[in-house]
Amino acid sequence: MAVLWVLMCGLIIYLADRGLLRLIYRFIGAYPGSDKIGHFILIGASAGLLNLALGRRTVRFFGRGWLLGSVSLVIFCTLEEISQHGLPARSFDLLDLAGDYAGIFCFGSLAKRIAHWRGQV
Repeated sequence: MAVLWVLMCGLIIYLADRGLLRLIYRFIGAYPGSDKIGHFILIGASAGLLNLALGRRTVRFFGRGWLLGSVSLVIFCTLEEISQHGLPARSFDLLDLAGDYAGIFCFGSLAKRIAHWRGQV
């Protein structure tokens, strides 16, 4: 499930990078803030599913354990957002990145709770 979800998100990024989502952009533009909600949900769900698929594996740095799936997505989303500077159909937006980070944090935390409820911690 996690692989399919991440592939779907990758397809959305690919289509957006090539300017092939203009109709969807018009719809999103009609509802202020909806693109930020989309970032939160799509990237957040990716984080939740990826962390569950990875068995909530962690990496240690800065004296703390961080979910591997979440760290991976933070790096990917940051690089992907920065890469938009060079694409004519896209533009860098710090609030999109904030939506990504918020989704990663919330859904990553949810993955931890789900594991705890299942007794897998």
